[in-house]
Amino acid sequence: MAPMVKAIAFDAATWRELGPRMLELERHEWRARAFSEREMRWQATNRDAVVMTSWDGPTLIGFAVAGPAWTKGRASLLNVLIDPAYRGRGLVWPLIAAVERALAARGIRELDIDARVDNGFADAIERRYRTRATVIEADHPSPYGPQRTLRVDLKRAAPRRRRTRAAPRSRTPRRPAAGRGRLAGRTHPPTR
Repeated sequence: MAPMVKAIAFDAATWRELGPRMLELERHEWRARAFSEREMRWQATNRDAVVMTSWDGPTLIGFAVAGPAWTKGRASLLNVLIDPAYRGRGLVWPLIAAVERALAARGIRELDIDARVDNGFADAIERRYRTRATVIEADHPSPYGPQRTLRVDLKRAAPRRRRTRAAPRSRTPRRPAAGRGRLAGRTHPPTR
């Protein structure tokens, strides 16, 4: 079964339940540079935050958190992580797309993303979003290694495609339509 993305509204009880797993993923990725428990809790439980989670059955395998930026109409992607055992499957994109939709529904027009350069994430964002992504700060040093800050325009997002099925073809032969000089064929006599 493919992993499933869920929006989670965090409160203190939800943090107690899911926070340890989120911290585990954060510490595995960043070791000594990981966000503190206090910072992670603030990110997730902030009433203005959008938190999306990715699940493989009952196991939390990833999350993305976006929070308010200093400018009205803009948010920042504060954190996004996928369990290393699940990486390379494109699972980060459904998480970010779900964050985008939730932010757009709140009237947020732009999402700032500080993306790592050395793992290719910054380049992947630019490829994925093309003209919707603007580099607002070129590659720069950070405690997490080189990063590039990109701004993604949410208002120009393509509408979500809906899956459709082709209509089945009728197996009943149809009579040709009445054309010029031809009478339409009747299958029943007139009722008068």
